[in-house]
Amino acid sequence: MARFLKRNSGWYVQIRRKGHEQIARTFDTKAEGERWALSIESKMGTGSYVDDREVLSIPLLDCLERYRSTVTIKKKGADRETYRINLWKADKLAKKTIGSIKQSDIASWRDARIASGVNGNTVKKDMALLSHIFTIAISEWNYPLANPVLAVGKPKINPGRDRRLYEGEEELLLTNCNQEMKSFIIIAIETAMRRSEIIGLRRSWIRGTVAYLPDTKNNTSRQVPLSNRALQTLEDMPLREDGSIFSFLPSSFSHAFLRLCRKVDIEDLNVHDLRHEACSRLFEKGLDVMQVKAISGHKSVQMLARYTHLNATDLAKLLN
Repeated sequence: MARFLKRNSGWYVQIRRKGHEQIARTFDTKAEGERWALSIESKMGTGSYVDDREVLSIPLLDCLERYRSTVTIKKKGADRETYRINLWKADKLAKKTIGSIKQSDIASWRDARIASGVNGNTVKKDMALLSHIFTIAISEWNYPLANPVLAVGKPKINPGRDRRLYEGEEELLLTNCNQEMKSFIIIAIETAMRRSEIIGLRRSWIRGTVAYLPDTKNNTSRQVPLSNRALQTLEDMPLREDGSIFSFLPSSFSHAFLRLCRKVDIEDLNVHDLRHEACSRLFEKGLDVMQVKAISGHKSVQMLARYTHLNATDLAKLLN
């Protein structure tokens, strides 16, 4: 028979049945506990019950590392996801066992992150990662779990950034950095390519006035037209023995860009804002939505709209 006790941490459910060791778990609601008890007692009655307490006692910390070494390592964005996993590993929730994490734990973690000032989009991505870890644990590692993240409300998504370069900022950046950084900024503004696409460029991919990207973030190839300014910038870059154009690593470049912005007193500007700027300039040059989409590599028009903010003054000129 199952025994139900109300505690501060939730509902404590204890099952005692002849021929089986006593088992117990804690749930957020009594209804959850009742469903679990009914399932366990039914399996005990038919002889199909398997004691899963050893699996459920594995710390989330171990699951995070297993996921990193078996799933994350195969992804293109492995470095970024590893950084996110390391943040999870440092959280106190990682010390809990995988079977003891409840919806209320996730909700409390979410609320604390938002209260600390973390962007809602970031919190949502962190939750998505944890949810996928539970999904993999259930479907591939055969853990007898329910995914506690699925029932927890996602944080409100912050409005998309509309930061563009203000008058004089481009010149300020270009006159206060080294040649490689200068070249990157120009290529980013002229082509709307992603940071990783620019840093991964190779000489052999530049053919005439087009950069041929064989494998992008969206797992597709793309052809990016190059302006005269972009072509000249690429030609001015020194030749490298390995055939690459830039020596930066993606993560180190982002930090270097932020240091440059601080050096010249430019506030609230990051590397990805250069892509915003580039897409907006393409529209201001008269290209239509499908043309810009083909250049930028956005999957959908809706995604492209999030990264495009046209200059109102230039739009006003079109009306007259």
